[in-house]
Amino acid sequence: MTAMKMSYKGFLFDVNPSSIKTQFGRQIETKTVPFGFGRSSEICRMPAKISGSGVFCTADAGEKAFELMRIFEKGGSSYLFVPKLAPMKAYFTDLTMSVNAETQSIEYSFSFTEDCSEKKSRYRFGYTYAKSGENLFDIANRCCVEAEKLFAANDFMDMFSVQEGDKVWLQ
Repeated sequence: MTAMKMSYKGFLFDVNPSSIKTQFGRQIETKTVPFGFGRSSEICRMPAKISGSGVFCTADAGEKAFELMRIFEKGGSSYLFVPKLAPMKAYFTDLTMSVNAETQSIEYSFSFTEDCSEKKSRYRFGYTYAKSGENLFDIANRCCVEAEKLFAANDFMDMFSVQEGDKVWLQ
């Protein structure tokens, strides 16, 4: 299986960044109740944060860096496609670049913050990626699709032959 390329607003990273970190979190509230016990409850899920770094090292490194800066300056949110993650709508929140004159390359680091203004159920890409240990029944349950429909739309030998990272068409 070939790895998907990272992309955002039409910018395709021809070589995926060397490191990509995804951080998920929840905001928890803790209250003290009589007799010294505490009670915790979930307030909300925090927006995911995606960060990473890489190097533009081809002959057109300057053009790629300029294009990435232009997209950052433009602002707004758009769909972010990251290898091994479900696509998400995100804001481009941070960009740092440095030129390495010795190697004629441009090193960059970035961060994106998930746009939580829409419900996840509205994001319809027509596919998802299988998670570790999932079969077509699990994916059907996660994506609210009939398992038979998934089997018909994909080229798997049976309902249990799905591998982690496989692209699974939902329609």
